Amino acid sequence: MAALAALVPLVVYALTAGAHSYWLDSAEFTAAAIKLDIPHPPGHPLFGLWSKPFTLLPIGPLPYRVAIAEAVAAALALGSVHTAVTRTLDKLGCAPHVPRSLLALAATWTLAGAYGFWFQAIRAEVYALEAMLVCASLERLTALDLDAPRPDPRPLYQACLALGLGLANHHFIAVLGLPALAYALVVLLRAHGPRVFGGGLTSGLLGLACYVYLPLRAASLPPMDLGHPVSLRDFVWVVSAQVYARNIGTQALQPLGERFADLLVILIENFTPFALPLALLGAYALVRTRATWPLAYVWIITVSISLCGRAFLNPVRANPDVLGYMMPGFAALLVLAAAGVAAPFVASTESAARVVFAALATLLAALGLGQFVHGSEQSSLRHFHASDDFDDTRRRALPTRALVVLTTPDVTFRHWEGEAVEALRADVTMLPLPFLGYGGSNQVLLRRHPELTSLVDQYMARGQLSYAALRALAVTRPVLVELDAAAALPLFPFVVPDGLLYRVLSAPPSADEVTSAAHRRERTQAALLARVHDDLHEPETQKNLLWSRYVEALYYSAHGALPEARASVRAGLSLAPRTRELLLLERALSVARGPIAIAPFLVHAE
Repeated sequence: MAALAALVPLVVYALTAGAHSYWLDSAEFTAAAIKLDIPHPPGHPLFGLWSKPFTLLPIGPLPYRVAIAEAVAAALALGSVHTAVTRTLDKLGCAPHVPRSLLALAATWTLAGAYGFWFQAIRAEVYALEAMLVCASLERLTALDLDAPRPDPRPLYQACLALGLGLANHHFIAVLGLPALAYALVVLLRAHGPRVFGGGLTSGLLGLACYVYLPLRAASLPPMDLGHPVSLRDFVWVVSAQVYARNIGTQALQPLGERFADLLVILIENFTPFALPLALLGAYALVRTRATWPLAYVWIITVSISLCGRAFLNPVRANPDVLGYMMPGFAALLVLAAAGVAAPFVASTESAARVVFAALATLLAALGLGQFVHGSEQSSLRHFHASDDFDDTRRRALPTRALVVLTTPDVTFRHWEGEAVEALRADVTMLPLPFLGYGGSNQVLLRRHPELTSLVDQYMARGQLSYAALRALAVTRPVLVELDAAAALPLFPFVVPDGLLYRVLSAPPSADEVTSAAHRRERTQAALLARVHDDLHEPETQKNLLWSRYVEALYYSAHGALPEARASVRAGLSLAPRTRELLLLERALSVARGPIAIAPFLVHAE
């Protein structure tokens, strides 16, 4: 049954993974898997080591192979969840073996077919691998017999090893999993003394040893080397991920009440309105019996910290990465829900009740299988290609020997992924503006490209791009820039659209040059829209199109090309009529008679 619980989702995941990497960080992690590079802090060393062997399999394009690595990790996580559900129901007192196994299968498939779990299993990201490790640790905790006079501590050591490995993949999620160890640790310390703590610590440190990989790989100067963690200072900076420690908890931008309301919406969307009441019933059933207190603690604390804790820290709305943090919490919620379904039948010895329980378990298993059909349209990336279409327009069409200054992480990641997968544009130099100042990255970059020293130094000193430094570079090679950040504001008067980027000129463009470039840009946008048309339902694809139109409209507004600016705003609103930034810009353009000050409108897409 555990194999069935894992293999059915694995087949579904393999059939719905895409040939092209997804938006957000997927391109970065694809590159990290292929080249064993160092992605953004905390470096995620285990991800590359886990995924690299899959890139050697002859089973499709390289991004697909990396996605399959995550699919396998997710399937193994589901196998652990099924075993944990079965043990929980067994200790709760569900006597009939077949209905108990079917109910465990129902819980596992319901989890596997939910968008919040499925989507993480078919894209290059760290979350499915982290779910595998955290769920393995939770399954090991259910294997402990804490009622024995001298409980065997080995399952605790195995749980610590899994969490140690988790700390080497995504340490924040692994830290959220540590409190689940507390109950078992206290009981085992009473039975065996301090050596239990030493054994657990040693097991965890063994998993953490994967971090040794970071300085070893950084010393060989990989193509993507975010933080260059060779020195102790830079290693600590990367592993601590302190660069992301902002706007969290009570300092988050969204009110706390809204975040928890969004969490409730996520749970309902993924598991119907019945899952939460059933989980509460299951929690009560486990708490009311002394023998199941350890399990009650494990599942309740995991749900509370993984779900509620994540909502406390940051907004959870409209961000697929947030769902990755919640995968252990989703699993624990379904375990409790399964206990809630079984609870009314535990005390009954009547044959009729057993028949009803068996029928209910069978029905729920069928509904769990049906979850894959229900969620396929939202979750599947089988036909996704929009990111590759953007690459055709933005990267593959770059002029020879171009210098490309990229100002957003997503596009920077796509460049690294393109070079790892295709190795087509060795002639192009890319300046990753979002990652300047990351540990020792600047030193490595300038060692490779000393001609960028003036540009980088001026940016680090002022926080904005220097037109003079770019113009000097543009004398000998084409220089193209993303205008998608406030740091690029000084460049607006000195560039013209070129593809989806903007080319640096030696002098401000004339009105005719802007108009001519606008016509070429519109043809580029029309061709791109036609190519990605069947991916327009996909939220991140729509965001990329909208953002491109918004920055374009700002550029035209700054140059006083008002008809072109209004046309770009209309094109953006045709995709998403309620986009606040476009509506504000449309209002300003409706009364404008010449160039408008765009500084109040220029926001960075984060």
